[in-house]
Amino acid sequence: MARPGNGLILAGAIVAFSGLCIVLVKVFDVPDYGVLLAVGIGLIALGLVRRFTGKDP
Repeated sequence: MARPGNGLILAGAIVAFSGLCIVLVKVFDVPDYGVLLAVGIGLIALGLVRRFTGKDP
């Protein structure tokens, strides 16, 4: 069941993450592909955590 405000929380997380990526590339000279790789690995890890900690339907 969806809770009110989840969409706003997700939107805020996306904007904050975009800002973090800009900081990594501009300030710390992280290559663009490094940010993309980190995002991919992070999403896989988040998906695995949600799969193993979520309730079964």
